Amino acid sequence: MQRETLSQNVNETIEPLLDSQGVELVELQLQQHKGRWLVRIFVDSDIGISLEDCRRLNFEIGQLIDAEDVIPASYVLEVSSPGLDRPLRNMRDFRRQKQRVVKVFLHVPHLDKAQYTGRVAGVTESHLLLQTDSDTPVTIPFQSIDRGVVELEFK
Repeated sequence: MQRETLSQNVNETIEPLLDSQGVELVELQLQQHKGRWLVRIFVDSDIGISLEDCRRLNFEIGQLIDAEDVIPASYVLEVSSPGLDRPLRNMRDFRRQKQRVVKVFLHVPHLDKAQYTGRVAGVTESHLLLQTDSDTPVTIPFQSIDRGVVELEFK
């Protein structure tokens, strides 16, 4: 089975379970090694993901994948949170980081810059409002953003 097809099948199978529990699928990774699949599922929620959440979801997802016979070979399943260095890719990701410092990488330069660092001051349907070192916040269109990352602050 091709990786793309398998990925789509796993995604379609687990999305309803994740949605029903208020959990977002951040990333699905599939790797094949010696005839066995490694299935890595990264999940998050508005309140975060605990180790207990990962353990429970691993069990429930494994049961579902087995019941639906989604993976036709032996596999290893890992469910994890994306961690602190999770890439921020969409409006919801940035909205969760309100008042935190983020670094934003652009695939289309905005005001002659390809990256910005600042505090998330606001998020609209189409723009990210970033408070940088200057007095005036920078408004960046989401269509220009490739990704962002949270910058750790030490106080």
